[in-house]
Amino acid sequence: MGISSVAHVSNASNGDGAAGHSSIVGWGKAMIGVAAVMLIPDSADAQPASSADDLPQVRVTAPKRQAKKRTVHRAPVRAAPAPVAAPPSNVQVNPIVGDGHGVTGYQAPAQAGISRLGVPLRDTPQTVNVVTQQVIRDQHLTSMEEALRTVPGITFSAGEGGQQGDSPFIRGFTARGDMYRDGLRDPGWYNRDLFSDDRVEVLKGPSSFAFGRGSTGGAINTVSKLPTGATFFDGAISGTSAAGYRGTLDASGKQGNVAGRIAALYQDVPTPDRDSVFTRRWGVAPSVAFDVTDRDKITLSHIYQGEQSVPDYGHPWLPAPMVNGAGTGVSGGYYGDGRAVTPIPVPRNTFYGNKVGPYRDIVETTTNITTLKFDHEFDNGFKLTNATRYVDNQRYAAPTPPRGLGGNTNTAFTNTSASPLSPVFYNYPVDQMTMLQEHWNTQTNDALLVNQTDLVGKFDTWGLTHTLATGIEASHQTRYQRGRTNFWCVSTPGAYCRTSVIDPVSQPVYQGPFGNVNRTKIDTIAVYASDQIKINQYFELLGAVRYDDVRASYRDPMNATPANRAFDSHDRQTSWRVGGVFHPTQQSSVYVAHGTSFNPSAEFGTLSSGTVSLAPETSTTTEVGTKIDFLNGRLSYTAALFHILKENARIANAGPDAATMPTILAGEQRVQGFETGLAGKLTDLWQIFAGYTYQDSSIVSVPATASAADRYSVGKQLPNTPEHAFSLWTTYDFTPQLTVGGGATYQSKAYANTANTIYVPEYWKFDVMASYKVTKESTLQLNIYNLTDEHYYAQYYGGHAVPAAGRSAILTYRYHFEPPPPVPDYPVKAARYVSK
Repeated sequence: MGISSVAHVSNASNGDGAAGHSSIVGWGKAMIGVAAVMLIPDSADAQPASSADDLPQVRVTAPKRQAKKRTVHRAPVRAAPAPVAAPPSNVQVNPIVGDGHGVTGYQAPAQAGISRLGVPLRDTPQTVNVVTQQVIRDQHLTSMEEALRTVPGITFSAGEGGQQGDSPFIRGFTARGDMYRDGLRDPGWYNRDLFSDDRVEVLKGPSSFAFGRGSTGGAINTVSKLPTGATFFDGAISGTSAAGYRGTLDASGKQGNVAGRIAALYQDVPTPDRDSVFTRRWGVAPSVAFDVTDRDKITLSHIYQGEQSVPDYGHPWLPAPMVNGAGTGVSGGYYGDGRAVTPIPVPRNTFYGNKVGPYRDIVETTTNITTLKFDHEFDNGFKLTNATRYVDNQRYAAPTPPRGLGGNTNTAFTNTSASPLSPVFYNYPVDQMTMLQEHWNTQTNDALLVNQTDLVGKFDTWGLTHTLATGIEASHQTRYQRGRTNFWCVSTPGAYCRTSVIDPVSQPVYQGPFGNVNRTKIDTIAVYASDQIKINQYFELLGAVRYDDVRASYRDPMNATPANRAFDSHDRQTSWRVGGVFHPTQQSSVYVAHGTSFNPSAEFGTLSSGTVSLAPETSTTTEVGTKIDFLNGRLSYTAALFHILKENARIANAGPDAATMPTILAGEQRVQGFETGLAGKLTDLWQIFAGYTYQDSSIVSVPATASAADRYSVGKQLPNTPEHAFSLWTTYDFTPQLTVGGGATYQSKAYANTANTIYVPEYWKFDVMASYKVTKESTLQLNIYNLTDEHYYAQYYGGHAVPAAGRSAILTYRYHFEPPPPVPDYPVKAARYVSK
């Protein structure tokens, strides 16, 4: 394990006996064999793929003391074990012990699952929300979106042509390009299932120094289920009240120096109270780890996930007020008085998609992620990690966006800034409205080849302890997209179908002429370094810098304008972060951090004549916060004040040079607020996972040459940025067999456009659960969601809003087996220590 193993000995095992022990078993013989006695790991060590282990402290002033070879000594058989020394003060130990495959309760592990973040989370000067495996299990979360909904300050955009799959917003800024797995970028338009994931980490605040382009509001990192050396089998089967089912398994074992693990999934689940909407997924995630030497480890892993589902584009908005040509106000709209509007008030189950014929609404995705990682520990305490990953994501989507709201004559309302909604349609009866069924399809293929090297370690110079992390990254990303929008109605050749908004019907469509094809290549080379300097037991200073060289090539050979068929961009950007950490006590920290992030024009794989010549958008973030562990380290509290400022946001240009510069970098946007959270155990029987976020967002300014809509938006809130968001989940063990829990989620109203003329209302949602341990190895669990059957919207953007599911229930039977630990041939397990 390396020298840092000494730090883990002081942890106590949990009540599961073998929960924290690694075992040696026959991997190909149903994982049955002889278990090997090993040190009890702490929760960070029990995490799969937690590549940021606590690193030993060494002194560069005394190189002669560094050993060339480590020798493992054991106390004589039947001898009493030597007392185990407490870990050094510079090593953080998480008191929560895992069960050998990632479950650590509700409290976050000591380290993030990213090797370049070399200090414990308590010493990291930014907000890090961790959705642990236990939270995922207790709430029966199955997708990335469901996991992120437990974190206040995150909302989701609805799908449309330019963005599909997971589309989160963090602190008011889109993060759909800021998804990572084990610290490596995870691109692709797909909905990520959690079957292969141990936990989800949300790193808020300035993160471009660690991740590169994007990450204005933060980044999302998934920690994969990888071999830990533990032996177990975990299987679960679930049935839903909507007549759906889901099955998963997770099995692990070890033989000699080879450890393996496999996770698998199949589900077919209709969305409760959303007619014709379902999600069918399947996947498998095998992985194997080789301990080549006591210092070298190779891990090979693969994740395959397939999906077939119905794209849910929800409901259109009521006719919104229109901004006048001067950009000084709005007029008209559905109510006639300029009031902001909501989605049309129709029953939640109303579905406007196409359910018939060969061109029915469907989404099909195939994702393959292959990763090869090499770890090496040097004599001087440094750790080198090199990872190579290839990602291939293929997505075919054929949705029907609800558009063209109109009257009962099957004619769309006229509602533009030049011609606002006619007064004769104010408060028009919804049950007489009709709408357009705009059907289209898109094939999008994303591929990424990336190699990343991290070197992390601790050393002393002149009485100062440094945690140094440095590395280099090189990646090649390609994106191919082709689409058709010409799906005309059989009954109305050359036009889209129209239908009633109250009683929609699916009508046969036929395919028109072929649409566009475009290709993008993005090549990135980056170098980065950070140093967190421990001055004494009270103070630490942080400095980090990263340089990115991003080249993009975009080709659209069928574009009607020849000048728009080929674009190339080249961005060179330096990101940085500085900060300080103060420790009033050993169990607390107070920090301040200030850093930058950048968003190039080709961030999402497209370029246009309006953006190709623009420099990246840049943002600065300042955060002041505290992290405190209570109750002997069992309960963690966090709080932070944050301020994000983007001073060169892209806006539409209405000046005299608009023909040659349709987009300019001149807008100023700001999000500031407060966040607090609580995670862990209030008592031995009572767990809690809670958080609250307040966000004050504003479009601060635009130039006089901006478009009328942009000028009117000054002072308005940013889209997808509710002022208040709250999440609570708690469980209590009434008996050793019975656990009961519940939670609440609140979000204040949120706007879906910069003019703040369309919004989704506030909502409260309540969930409950109960689990009963039927036998030592099996558990029966019932989850009930949306207990009050609240009608609210899960996703939204300028075109439509998607209603969330209604009240539903899931019953799960889980079987978990771990072989008992072997009985040693001496009364008390001997201590093991590592010498130089």
